[in-house]
Amino acid sequence: MGNNRRKPVMKLIVTAILTCIAAASFAQATGSSQLTLDDAIKLALEKNYTARTAADALSSAEFSRSKAGDALLPSVTGSGSYTYSDQLTSTLFYPNVPYATHGLSYRVAASLNLFNGGADAANISAAGYALDAAKYNLKWTRQVVAFNVISDYVNALRTKELRSSAELTYSQDTTQLTRVRAQYSAGAVAVNAVYQQEAVVGQDLLQLIQSKNNYANALADLLFQLNIAPSRYGEFDVSLAGIDTNVVTMRSKTGDMQVTPSAIGDLLDHREDFASQRANLLSQEESIKITKAALLPTLNASFGIGGSGANNTIPSIQLIHALSGSLTLSMPIFDKFQTSLQTDILNTQLDEGRIQLEQAEQQFRSDITKADNNLRSSQEALDASVSALTSAEESYRSATERLRVGAGIQVDVIVAQAALETARVNRVNAVYNYVLATKQLEYLLGRTNY
Repeated sequence: MGNNRRKPVMKLIVTAILTCIAAASFAQATGSSQLTLDDAIKLALEKNYTARTAADALSSAEFSRSKAGDALLPSVTGSGSYTYSDQLTSTLFYPNVPYATHGLSYRVAASLNLFNGGADAANISAAGYALDAAKYNLKWTRQVVAFNVISDYVNALRTKELRSSAELTYSQDTTQLTRVRAQYSAGAVAVNAVYQQEAVVGQDLLQLIQSKNNYANALADLLFQLNIAPSRYGEFDVSLAGIDTNVVTMRSKTGDMQVTPSAIGDLLDHREDFASQRANLLSQEESIKITKAALLPTLNASFGIGGSGANNTIPSIQLIHALSGSLTLSMPIFDKFQTSLQTDILNTQLDEGRIQLEQAEQQFRSDITKADNNLRSSQEALDASVSALTSAEESYRSATERLRVGAGIQVDVIVAQAALETARVNRVNAVYNYVLATKQLEYLLGRTNY
């Protein structure tokens, strides 16, 4: 009866093993591209939607700056016309006298704004500040995109190692199940020990399936950042190339990353995202000047040359040429308070921008403080995970050995198995938490340059 009860479990285990072997064979046959972190960042900076949008915004700002400067140039217009008229009534009474006339005229004129209340100069300044903001924004956007790729890449590595850990646990517990069955056949243990180990293996299989799914999803998140089509997700894999997970080396790199008030102050003054916001505020201030310029007088100059003439036949037309020039002064008297109200609106928006900048600076102080805390905490967790994993491995070895010689029980092995798997997971998480904490602090300190 016991053998009959074990058949469904055995069938499940054998099926799972065959599935894993088939999946491994398929992966080996199809192959996958090892996508390094550097490759991923380069690809993201080239194809990521956010980075491309920021680059287009810079191009638009450059055109706007050129347009603002070109507004100071004179405008030149040219026109010409031909007219024909025939006096029908006169022709009726004097049919032999031609009353049809042909007319020609032309004019070339140039106009130049001499003073526009300072609006042109303010417009050039506003466009210049907007261009600076776009340059800073593109630079910072590239850092943000790179860090997002790093975060997703590290998470993909984490889930990949967790999958490997789950595979190792499944393999070890399957091997242990084989030993227990042999002991049961030899009469050394009760059948209950076999059922207990089969339950452990079944749970391991579920964890292995979940870990594979977690890795597939983490890889999908990364490849989305790179703007790779979902149909190609199966072509890529991540590797540790370019990422140092050695504890000693990582500690040496993070030793000089000190978060001090002076360092924070320097970052607030120079980091590209804050510089972009400040440049936008300066551009808004110039926009207010543009609006206020509508209350001041304007002075325009124009100069032109033209000619006109008419006759019964085109060859005999004599054009009369003339030169013209003018200065025009205009002064606004009453605009229904529209300029004043628009100025108030722009001043309010400027205050909002200043508040947003202040909020961003305060958020940065909080983020960098937490990032520093996370780095120090992850260092301690990493040390703790090393000793915990060593102890768990020794405990599992000891429990299996005692069971093998008949001095232990299956429950001790199961407990040790669970503790070992937990220690492995904690170790993997501790390593990649430390890697990510290091990368995050480097990013916040402005030490990345992409």
